[in-house]
Amino acid sequence: MQQLAEEFINPYDMSRLSIAEMNLLEKMKSDSKILADEILELKTMFQEILGKNMQAARNRMEKIRKHKEDLQAEGFKTLEYLVRTGLGLQFKDIYAEVITGMIAVGESAADVSLYLDILNSGSSIPGDVAKPIEELILVVEGQAKKLEDLLASLNVNPKTAPKDSAEIEALEEQADEVYRNTIPYIIKNMSKSPEALIPVMEIIERLEGISDTLWRLSIYLKYVAMHRT
Repeated sequence: MQQLAEEFINPYDMSRLSIAEMNLLEKMKSDSKILADEILELKTMFQEILGKNMQAARNRMEKIRKHKEDLQAEGFKTLEYLVRTGLGLQFKDIYAEVITGMIAVGESAADVSLYLDILNSGSSIPGDVAKPIEELILVVEGQAKKLEDLLASLNVNPKTAPKDSAEIEALEEQADEVYRNTIPYIIKNMSKSPEALIPVMEIIERLEGISDTLWRLSIYLKYVAMHRT
C-alpha cells in the first residue's frame, strides 16, 4: 500500500486503479473499526455513570479521546492516500466524504463524552432521560458496526452492501423516533435545572446527529456498491 501511495496512478491503468481502490476501502474499513471501538467505549462510559462509578467513567473519557485522536490521524492518512492515488477513481469524491464524515462522527462522540463527564461530576441523569440516551447510544453503536460491515462488503461481496445500508437506515429511523419523543419531555421537565438540561440536550442532539451522519455515509456507499456489482 505504501508503494502505491508514493506512485502516480495512471487513470487509464484499470488494474492499478482496482488495486488502489481495494487498498483504499481496506484502509477505510480499518478507520471505521476505530470509530466503532470509540462508540463502544462511549456506551461503557454511560453505563459506568449510571452505576455511580465516577472514576472509571472519567478514565473511560480519556480512552474515548484517544480513539478520536487515532481516528483523526488514520483518517488523514487515508485522505492522503486517496489524493495520491485517486486521480482516476470514479468515486473519489464519495470516498472523501465518507472519510471526513467518519472523522466528524469521532469528534462528535468525544464531545458526547465531555457532556457525560459534566453530568458525572455533578448533575445526575434523571431516570426518564437515561433510557432514551441509552437507546440512542445503542442505535449509533449498531450503525457504526454496520458501517464497518458495509465497507468490508464493498471489497468482498458488494451485493450485500444495500442490505447493510438498509439496516443502518432502519436504526436511524429509531433514533429519530427517540429524539422526537424525548425533546419535548426534556424541555417540559428539566427547564428549572439548567445545569442538567444543557448537557442532556447536547448529548441528545449530538447522538441524533451522529445517527444522521452514519445513515448518510451508508447511502453514499450503497450507491458505490451498486456500481461494483
